[in-house]
Amino acid sequence: MCVPQTPLTLGSIPKPMRLRRDQVLTCTGGCLWITSDALAGRRDSDIVLESGQSFVTPQAATYFVGAPRGWGVLSFLSPPTPARNPLETTC
Repeated sequence: MCVPQTPLTLGSIPKPMRLRRDQVLTCTGGCLWITSDALAGRRDSDIVLESGQSFVTPQAATYFVGAPRGWGVLSFLSPPTPARNPLETTC
C-alpha cells in the first residue's frame, strides 16, 4: 500500500489503508465511511463521518475508507505527539 497524500478525495470504492493506533482521520468535505476488522464487536463497527467530523483509530490495522455518497475528502490530523508517518507501511 502506498502512502497517500492528504487531503485525499475518495470515491465509492473503499481504499485499504494500513494505519497506526491513534491516527486521527478527518472528513474535510462530503461524507466518509470507515470500517475494519479492528472495529468488529464494537457498537460503532462502521464509522460514518460528515464534513468536519473526525475519528481516532483504536489500534493499528487495515482500515477501509470510502465515500458512501460518491465523494469525500480525507485528511490526516496529527495527534499531540512527535510527527510520524500516519501509515505503517510505505511503497
